[in-house]
Amino acid sequence: MTESLQPILAKTPVLGLQLHIGRSGICIGDAVNLWLTETGDVLLIARIKRRRFGFFSHRKNAVLGHLGPAISRYLAPGLQQGASFRVRIVGLTPEHLCGPAGPEVFVSIWADPQRLPPLSFQGA
Repeated sequence: MTESLQPILAKTPVLGLQLHIGRSGICIGDAVNLWLTETGDVLLIARIKRRRFGFFSHRKNAVLGHLGPAISRYLAPGLQQGASFRVRIVGLTPEHLCGPAGPEVFVSIWADPQRLPPLSFQGA
C-alpha cells in the first residue's frame, strides 16, 4: 500500500535554533527528520557537515531546533503511530545575512492526512 503525501504545513519556522547555520552545511531542499520527545515536543534532526582537523569533512545528525507547541500537539499522534513524514528545508537565512532578528530556518511538512487528526489550532 502506498501513501499519498500531501502538504500539511507549507512553511513553518524552526524555533530554538541550536546550530550555527552558516557553518552547518545545510541548504534549501535538505531532508530533516522529526523526533518526538517524552515531553511532547517535536525536534528537527538535520544531517550537518563537520570538519576534522580543518580538512576532513564528515556528516552527522544534530538537533536543528524544535517546532511550536501547537504544531507539536498536531503532529504527535502521527509520530506515535509511525506515520511517514516528508520534511524539507524551504527557507533559511544564515548568520552573516540576517538582521537583528537572528538566523532563520523554515521547513515544509508533508504527510498522509488520513493518519493525522483534523487540523485545528483552537486553544493554542
